[in-house]
Order: sequence, then C-alpha cells, then structure tokens
Amino acid sequence: MHNKGEKKRNTAYDHIIKYTGLFGGVQGISLLTAIVRNKLVAEILGPAGVGLISSYNAAATLLSNSTNFGISFSAVRRVAELSEQNDEQALLRFIQVVRSWSIATGVLGMLICCLFSVFLSYSYFENPDEWLSFVWLSPMVGLMAFTGGEMAILKGARRLRRVAMQSLLNSLCALVISVPLFYVWGESAIVGSLVLVALCTMLTTIFFSFRCYPFSLSQDKKYSYAEGRRMVTFGTAFILAGILGSGVEFLIRVYMMRTGSEADVGMYNAGYLITVTYASMVFTAMETDFFPRLSAVNNDVVRANDVINRQIEVSVLLVAPMLVALWVALPILLPLFYNEEFMPVIGMAQCAIFGMYMRSVALPISYFSLAKGRSRVYLFTEAVYDVAAVCLIVYGYTVAGLRGAGIALSVAATFDLVLVWLTARRLYGFVLMGKAVKMLALQLPFGVVAFLVTTQLEGAAYWMFGGLCIFFSTVVSVRILLRETTILQELWNKVRRRIGR
Repeated sequence: MHNKGEKKRNTAYDHIIKYTGLFGGVQGISLLTAIVRNKLVAEILGPAGVGLISSYNAAATLLSNSTNFGISFSAVRRVAELSEQNDEQALLRFIQVVRSWSIATGVLGMLICCLFSVFLSYSYFENPDEWLSFVWLSPMVGLMAFTGGEMAILKGARRLRRVAMQSLLNSLCALVISVPLFYVWGESAIVGSLVLVALCTMLTTIFFSFRCYPFSLSQDKKYSYAEGRRMVTFGTAFILAGILGSGVEFLIRVYMMRTGSEADVGMYNAGYLITVTYASMVFTAMETDFFPRLSAVNNDVVRANDVINRQIEVSVLLVAPMLVALWVALPILLPLFYNEEFMPVIGMAQCAIFGMYMRSVALPISYFSLAKGRSRVYLFTEAVYDVAAVCLIVYGYTVAGLRGAGIALSVAATFDLVLVWLTARRLYGFVLMGKAVKMLALQLPFGVVAFLVTTQLEGAAYWMFGGLCIFFSTVVSVRILLRETTILQELWNKVRRRIGR
C-alpha cells in the first residue's frame, strides 16, 4: 500500500515537472524572442512607434476581453471534464458549441470595434482622425476570439505539446512578420502587422486543433444556447475579476501620480514587472497544465486535494531558487532590462519578492473555485483581495514610498493566501497538507537570508554570501525533486554516466 502511494506521488511529480519544464522552456524562448523583437522595433520605429503599437494592442485586447465573454477560459473546464469522462460524442458536441460561440463573439467584437472606431480614436489619440485605423484593426479582434476558443479546446483536452508548439511558433512568427514590415513601411505597417500576426496565430492554432477535432459547428440551437449560456455566466465572472484587477493597478498609479511623480509610477511599474514576471514562467505553465487537470477531478475532493497539494509542493521547489537568484541579481537585471535610472527601485523589488512565495501557494488553491464552476465565489475573493491590495499599497507608499509599496505587495499576497485557503477549506473541504507546508518552511529561510544579505552587505561579501544562498536553495530543491521523481533521476543518471566516461 505504501509503495502504491509513493508511486502515485512520483507519477504526479513527474507530470508536473515534465509540463512545467516544457512550458517554462517555451516561455523562456518566447521571452528571448520578444526581447529581440522589441529591441529591433525600438531601433526602427523609436519610442513613438512603440507607443503606437502598445496603444493599438491595448485597444484590441480590451475589445476582445469585453466581447468574448471569457469563453477562451470557461470552455477549458467543461472540455476537461468531458475528456476525463471519455465521452467522445459529448466532447465533440461541446466543441461544436465552443466554435459556434467563438465565431459569434468574434463577429460581435469586430462590429463593436468598427462602431466605436471614432470613440476609440478620440480616447487613445485625443482626436477622431485615426478612426479608420481602428476599422482596419477590427479583424484582429475577431481572430483573437476564434483563436481563444480553439486554444481552450486544446488545453481542456490536454493536448499540451501542441499548445507549447503553437506558442513557440507564434512568438517566432511575430518576429519574422513584424520586423521586416516595420523596416520597409515604418509606422504605416503597425495595424497591418498586428492583424497579420493575429492571423498567423490563428492559423498555427487551428493547424493543431483541427487535426485533433475536425471543424464543425453546432446544429442544435437549444443545446448550443444552453451550453453557451453556462460558459458566458462562468466566463463573465472571470472577465469581471480581470477588470477589477486592472482597476486596482489604475487606481494605484493615479494615486502615485498625484501624490508623488511620474517617475515613481515608472519605478513602481518596473519593480512590479521584474518581480512578478520572473516567476511567471512557472505560473504560466501551471495555468496551462494544472487548471485542466484540476477541472477534470473537481467533483472528487480527495483527488482534487491531492492535485492542488502536489502542485504547491512542486511550485515552491521550482520557484524558490529563482526568487533567491532574483534577489541577488537585481543590481545586474535592472540596468540590463531598463537603465541606471531605475536602480532606486531595488528596495521595492527586494521587499516585493516575498509575495511570490505566498503566490506560489495561493495560486493553485485559488483555481479550486474556477474548477468547481463557482464563479461568484472566485469573483468575491478577487474583489476582497483587490480592495485590500489598494488600501495596503496606498498606505505603504504614503508611509514609506516605493519600499513601502513593495512591503505592501508582499502583505497583500499573504492576505490573499489566507483568504483563498479559508474559502477553499470552508466551501470545498480543502486541506493544506503538511508536506506542502514543509516545502515552504524549508525554502523560505533561504529567502530571508538572501534578503538580509542583499540589504545589509556590499562588494565581495554581497556576492559571496548571495551566491551561497542560491547554491543551498537550489541544492535543497534538487535533492527533494530527485527523491520524489523518476524523470529527474533518469536525467541525473544519464549526466553521471556521461561524466563517468
């Protein structure tokens, strides 16, 4: 019995490590590709051109998120459930519904983009003269909606290798398409390049999804309406939660602008991105693989508890050494990604990194409400957290400037962990197991020491003790993962055999 439990645990660890590594690697390559593309585009178009790209992208994303009713996310859960039940007919029938609604919401998004083109032009550029550009941008909104539906099908059906390959191809296509167009036509090619990249993204997605599930649309109007209504109800809550989160960031930046300066807003944005984005490779992999797995077993409390706790354990072990390395490398990374003027944000980033430990535990638990289809509960917890985050960050910034905002980010993340844990325990019977807590207890002290080293030491002592923190944190994670997995053991044995030769 004990061996059976150990084998089950090892299998779970192997699966998480396998797909986290897969998507983490893809995210890393995509990030490098994006850096190259951004550098080239900045050289060709300059700051004004980069600003235009950002404005058009923001407009298309806002319109898409406002008109797709969250289907690109909500469909994942139902597809995962039907895949787990091995009901092929019901799965194919539901996929037809997803495609029908994706096309309908895509057309809706295009029409709204055209109808509000004058308003969008005035909102983004303070004059109505660019309205035609938004009309030409409208196909991008439609393509994003259809692509989102097809991607939901692939994720829910656990065709994860195809999802990873599509993501990689998409990042490469964006580089190959946009840079030559900008080089030849300059700013005039911005809208066209965005639409072409969206078209390429759709084509690479349907190349994989149509091979798994040939294209067809739902003919049963009553069934399509009923299932679509469920998706919209669930997806709308997810979209509203995203709008609340965006509103929080907006309010925080407005407050900093009025009580501080534009420089403080820029510093805060840089510090937030460099702390959150660094850990996003693991978190993105979790969303892609973990949510469909949890959705498939959401009705079995024991299995759901096991899935969440295994995910927490692996997430902490993977992200902790990265966070320690981030603490130590901040003096190098900030000038590399930005410039020397951003060095004052180090204090904020050092304090905010603690929040990523809390996030690695809170995020798997927060997905429980989504997997259960309890969209109102998810929206409620997000709203409570958003209110708390605004209050904490505003207070922290008022009292201690950017460093205070960094402390507030970590406190807010801790509050979020407590909130989602208590909610999941009360409503779904979730139990945070001792082994998951143990992983956090093992790694968090290395973070505390790294924080003290990076805030109190300088020169050779800084790098020596900082390097030791990275080394010991990594050793602890690697030793545990080697013990708990077979996939890493096999890889380690191959390395040892190569070295022995």
